[in-house]
Amino acid sequence: MTFLGMSSSLVGVLLATTGIAVVILYWLKPPVRRLVVPSRLLWNRLLREKRKSSLLDRLRWWISLMIALLVCLSVGTAIGQPELSTTGLNTRAITIVIDNSATMSTRMSDGFTRWDHAVERVRQLIGERSVDGEFLIVDTSGQAPPTTPGNRPEALDVLARLTVSLGGDPRFPTIPKSDAELYFISDGVMVDDVPDEAILASVFEPADNVGITAFTVNAIPSGPIRYQAFLEVTNTSFEPKEVSVRLVGSGGVGQRDDVMLQPGESRVRSIDLSSFDRGVIRASVISNGDAFVADDYAYGFLPVQSPTRVSLVTPGSVYLENALAADEGLLLTVLPPREYDSGVPADVYVFDRFAPAEPPPGPSLLFMPPDTDWLSGTIQVLNTPDVSGWDIQHPLLQFVSLNDLRVDRAVRIALPDMSNELMQSSEIFSHREADVVIGNRETPLVVASEELVRVSFALEDSNFPLQPGFPIFLANTMNWLTGERFALSRSPGRIEVPIPMAEVADLEGNSVAASSLPGRTVFTASEAGLFTVVASDRRVHVAVNLTSQRHSSVNASNFGPEVDSSPIEMPFGGREVEENPKLWVTLLVVATLLVTGEWFTYHRRLTV
Repeated sequence: MTFLGMSSSLVGVLLATTGIAVVILYWLKPPVRRLVVPSRLLWNRLLREKRKSSLLDRLRWWISLMIALLVCLSVGTAIGQPELSTTGLNTRAITIVIDNSATMSTRMSDGFTRWDHAVERVRQLIGERSVDGEFLIVDTSGQAPPTTPGNRPEALDVLARLTVSLGGDPRFPTIPKSDAELYFISDGVMVDDVPDEAILASVFEPADNVGITAFTVNAIPSGPIRYQAFLEVTNTSFEPKEVSVRLVGSGGVGQRDDVMLQPGESRVRSIDLSSFDRGVIRASVISNGDAFVADDYAYGFLPVQSPTRVSLVTPGSVYLENALAADEGLLLTVLPPREYDSGVPADVYVFDRFAPAEPPPGPSLLFMPPDTDWLSGTIQVLNTPDVSGWDIQHPLLQFVSLNDLRVDRAVRIALPDMSNELMQSSEIFSHREADVVIGNRETPLVVASEELVRVSFALEDSNFPLQPGFPIFLANTMNWLTGERFALSRSPGRIEVPIPMAEVADLEGNSVAASSLPGRTVFTASEAGLFTVVASDRRVHVAVNLTSQRHSSVNASNFGPEVDSSPIEMPFGGREVEENPKLWVTLLVVATLLVTGEWFTYHRRLTV
């Protein structure tokens, strides 16, 4: 017999203590009650008759004692939750890997999800094994990493804590070598690196799904203060679907379109957002019988659509003056360096081969500035530096191609050292380390921080202003510096934002639990939504979307017909069903019957 609620030694101590206590209580006799009577004649006769029946009374006493011991020992044993051990194959150790990737949340024909079926199958596997066996539950998303195998209650406790993970890169975990049987329970869609020795159990069932597989909000290159939404909708069902596509912005402005998608068909749309107000943009798709809701919504953020005041301080640059003047989203003022004054009102300052003695009152773009106290210094002049490296994912380089960029002369920028007292006191570099947009950490050519973009070369010393992407680079830089940036795009799961000591709120303004790590804030998003990360003087929007063909392809199972996919009868209402009563329940029933019998016999004067 194995005890699940406590150790065998502790149960033994409990039973021994219970038995001793019951015996002591039965051996105790109440104190003799003294009474004054007028005569002993009647009492002497009663005592003589009592002595004749003492053997029967002793027998009744022993029966009562045995019943009391059985009742108390049954209750004490039930507290330990005992189960009878079995021998044979079922005592072998078992390792179960359960797939909790995104597609496991797909609803099946019985109303339960693939995940519900997988959990029930794990319960069945564990229930079929002896309680003497060892059990290890592992998942594909890292919520339950491989550990030492435990007993049945420990395995069920691990299983109860697991949930479907919409984000991340699910994969089959690395299992330590052992003699345990290895089972893998999955729909076979997102995890395919399964070892040959694993016994596969499928919970796959074909399902209807139409999802958003791409969604972004971007500026239109030909009009920097005009924006568009790029939306892709895909039908991964096995039959045609009529789909309602909706786009809703702040203030209730929205658009709706109904389309018919064939199986496997994707439809791409670019939607002009000129009629939308600044704020949240929400895309959604509605189709009949959709079984996977996680990809039915996507979020973005629309920046303000108003001109930006730009003050250009230059000794003379035709390239900058023409490019900025041609941008209809900018109100340009051009000043020579001698006329610069920090009191000049501007949303963004552009300094060409010039830098003021004090930090400017607003965000700035600088082209090859001279050394000043508030800027990190230059190290040396570089001739024809290498420009082969650039961060194509950075917002400054969106729609910008640098394949033909050539720089004849630049200076090597000394990146800010966050341990330096000057850098710590500077407003420009007070939040985080600067991003190297073009170049590398050893030879940075374009460096961007929260309120400063610094270019290490003059436009006259390069062919950058002749590149088709130069005006787009300027427009991207204006958006970056004005703070009205597009939302960062992330997938559900663990999210890092490069802002330390920040607070996070969801779309309804509710606070989200977050941790502050060196140089960044970390929080967890379990589903699609728009989150706002706010520090003392900076605000960043994060669009969390499950937009990918891989996640939406809920029918792309790798399991063949040979994989066990026998249906599982789910418990009604999701409650666990016990086919056979547990032993501890039986003991409690026995104890209840004994107490009832003792009550009946006591009142019939059969026991004491």
